[in-house]
Amino acid sequence: MLLLSAVLTQAIFFGGCGLLPAEETGGTIMLIRSEAVPDYELAQVIRGDVVLEQTLYCTYAQMKEEHLSFGVNARTVQHVYVAMGDSVKQGDMLAKLYTDDLDSQMASLTERMEKNEILLRQTNELKDYDLSAAEQSYRRGELTKAQYDERVSQIESGVRSQIQNYEDSLYIDGLYVEQLEEQLAGCYIYAGMDGVVSSVRSRLEGSRSVDGAEVITVVDSSQCAFRCDKTEGASYFTNGQEVVLTTGNGQEYATQVMSPEEAPDDKYIYFTLKEPDLALAVGVRASVTVQLDSRPDVLMLPNAAVYSADGKQYVYCEDENGLKMMKFVTVGLAGSKYTEITGGVAEGDIVIKR
Repeated sequence: MLLLSAVLTQAIFFGGCGLLPAEETGGTIMLIRSEAVPDYELAQVIRGDVVLEQTLYCTYAQMKEEHLSFGVNARTVQHVYVAMGDSVKQGDMLAKLYTDDLDSQMASLTERMEKNEILLRQTNELKDYDLSAAEQSYRRGELTKAQYDERVSQIESGVRSQIQNYEDSLYIDGLYVEQLEEQLAGCYIYAGMDGVVSSVRSRLEGSRSVDGAEVITVVDSSQCAFRCDKTEGASYFTNGQEVVLTTGNGQEYATQVMSPEEAPDDKYIYFTLKEPDLALAVGVRASVTVQLDSRPDVLMLPNAAVYSADGKQYVYCEDENGLKMMKFVTVGLAGSKYTEITGGVAEGDIVIKR
């Protein structure tokens, strides 16, 4: 029985294999060749207007502002009378330094000068009295001409050095007073115009002064305008020219170029609103695009399609085999987006754009 089962199993196994389809031979393998896709863009030589433009940015700001500082070094700030946002009037004292030592020196000098002025005046009066008495004696015949001349010389020589000392002392003290007055003037900060305090240096009171270092800023909030960020912007506009400024969100403002007489300085160009806008906040940014040059109806290519090296310009084209090749061109105006083509390629030619 075991032998019979084994034979039957083997027969079935091999019979089953014989029932499978025969393996196909001689089949073909299909290769798909992908076309090379260029990794660049193409541009066509077209005819149009080449324009060179520049965008100028402006900031809405107060036209008048003062940057105030003390005029002396290393003195302690005694009082600051204002804070940011305070309204001030021209002539208001905004801050001061300790001046006790300077005040005492000034008082001492003033007292000494007043005393010397009195002594000088008294000495001159006594001299004039003695000279007058000598002249009267001479007129009455009590003195000869020689005696009179000698008396006058004695009177003048007797007080000459004393008068000179008083005058020298007054002159020197006067110089000291001028220096003290200059130092005292530098110890105070006054508002030079009506306005609003826009900034006060942090922890100013109690600090040490630095000559010329800005500590307080006052602005005239009643007069605002757009100021061009670059000084060269003034050369692109004329006095009174109407200009539309556009903010980043597309808001447009009709403005007019401010005259040099009205502008706070002659370095920047200022644009005043043609219509007041109370909602417009200081610090708003806007821009205007100005045309610097143009070439109408010329052959042109995008700037990105024109290359330059060693003072020569060239473009890249495809030859008949699809290979990249260089071709020299001549150009005119290089605009903001397009470059004028004056030779080397013709209208309709296709070039490679970088």
